[in-house]
Amino acid sequence: MSEIDSLIKEISQRLQKKAEEFEKKKEDVTITLNEQNFDEIIRNNRLVLVDCWAEWCAPCHLYEPIYKRVAEKYKDKAIFGRLNVDENPKIADKYNVLNIPTTLIFVNGKLVDTLIGAVDEETLESTINKYLK
Repeated sequence: MSEIDSLIKEISQRLQKKAEEFEKKKEDVTITLNEQNFDEIIRNNRLVLVDCWAEWCAPCHLYEPIYKRVAEKYKDKAIFGRLNVDENPKIADKYNVLNIPTTLIFVNGKLVDTLIGAVDEETLESTINKYLK
């Protein structure tokens, strides 16, 4: 291995370490919802988005980083929760969540909109903006 290759490898390792440290510092702004806290969170906040998901659901895992990016961007304007439907089937049944991922949107405690599927960032943001006005 040449000296240049060694330097490139060392720099690459340092950058990877910094990236990992940065990711650890990033705080997840989403709330884990469950049957104990769901009604209170929905009732006590003006705008709440709920990502209904399950561990085994591949599209749910594709949607999660999109949802979390939007949550970070709008954290001062809305509450972003995540609800595991396998662990909380009563809530999923109550809101007729038949497909996942499904995003439920509540305004002043009432379900006002539903997004079914792993939507893109623009769709999620435009939906949120409808209810921020």
